Amino acid sequence: MLTLDRRWSRPAPTPAQLRWDAVGAVGAALLSVVSVELWHSGAGSSLGWQGIEAHVLFGLAGLLLALRRRLPLTTLVLVSAVFMVISERLPDLGAIFTIQVVLFVAVYSAWAWSRTPRRLLATSVVVLVAMFGWLIWEFATADRPARADVGMLPPYTALIIYSLAINVVYFLGAMAWGHGAWRSARQRAEIAERVEHERRAQVRDREGAVQAERVRIARDLHDVVAHHVSSIGIQAAGAARILQSRPDDAREALDVIERSSRQAVQQMHQLVGLLRADDERTDRGPQPGLGELHTLAVPDGPLVVAFRQVGDDFDVPPTVGLSLFRIAQEAVANVRRHSRAASGEVVLRFVRSDVHEPAAVEVEVIDDGHVLKAPVPGASGGFGLTGIRERAAMHGGEWEIGPRPDGGFRVRVRIPVAA
Repeated sequence: MLTLDRRWSRPAPTPAQLRWDAVGAVGAALLSVVSVELWHSGAGSSLGWQGIEAHVLFGLAGLLLALRRRLPLTTLVLVSAVFMVISERLPDLGAIFTIQVVLFVAVYSAWAWSRTPRRLLATSVVVLVAMFGWLIWEFATADRPARADVGMLPPYTALIIYSLAINVVYFLGAMAWGHGAWRSARQRAEIAERVEHERRAQVRDREGAVQAERVRIARDLHDVVAHHVSSIGIQAAGAARILQSRPDDAREALDVIERSSRQAVQQMHQLVGLLRADDERTDRGPQPGLGELHTLAVPDGPLVVAFRQVGDDFDVPPTVGLSLFRIAQEAVANVRRHSRAASGEVVLRFVRSDVHEPAAVEVEVIDDGHVLKAPVPGASGGFGLTGIRERAAMHGGEWEIGPRPDGGFRVRVRIPVAA
């Protein structure tokens, strides 16, 4: 309250908050009308013009709270005006708790939701001056009750001090509470902004590291290919010139060409291996293929995964089998990480060629849950949905990734092969 640092502008209320304000305003209006009727029935106080004035004013004050977040300063001014009209025309009803609560909420909302600091301060000063000015005027013009002194202060003086103290605590308390809510909202927004900033920074760092690694590997590949291809070209040209005159030297040049080509292939394999995922890089045994898809099945546990093959199998290139296995592996991992599915299924389909379409092999992973959060490419060490699409496109395949019409999620990839 003392710093009043309100340079941050609170975002406008959401549609859900506005709906709750409308419901709360209707409830406040009904409760206010009921409280007036109860007070009238118990104390016999006047209800004003035509016996409905009090009901109208109290109901109006409650309904104005529907604007407390959309137009907080307007709500404060209007509720304060209604309160002063009630206190002036129906003084016996000014002490009813419902109108006191409505005014408190209006002051709180102005300080919690106002997005114009200068107007907030000006409006608050006007309301406080009006309220305390009216209160002091009432004390100054009212008839003092004839009552004997029984304490340290005269009765009327003690009543004035008590009333002023109660109102100071009332208004300043509402303002402080509202300002505290505003500061809490700012802190939450700052935390969310920092989290988003850190996330973007991590994404940039990850992308930068990947790009730097790709550049380094591309440079190494270029050096390897350029060196060996240049050597092969020189040796081939020399061998062609001396093939007839010096066959032994030509044979030696061909041996150099063979060794250079083998070394180039070996070094390229080593460099390309750096692009694989960690689990692929460290695996020195045979790479998995379609024959290992059944290992992704999980017979029991929180997520039960079944495996099913459709169609008679035929020979599939090892690179296609490896890509389809990795696609299914990532899809099953995404089901486990990002959904509430209780069961899933890995389906392997072999599609024979016909007059219209070539032979193809297809992997489909489905589940019966709903997505909790979208899988992020590269999250949790995997290559994500983007990697699935890239692997499918690399083999000229097609893919379908998204929710199923009857619930759950589907990842389906089909790759054409020569069978």
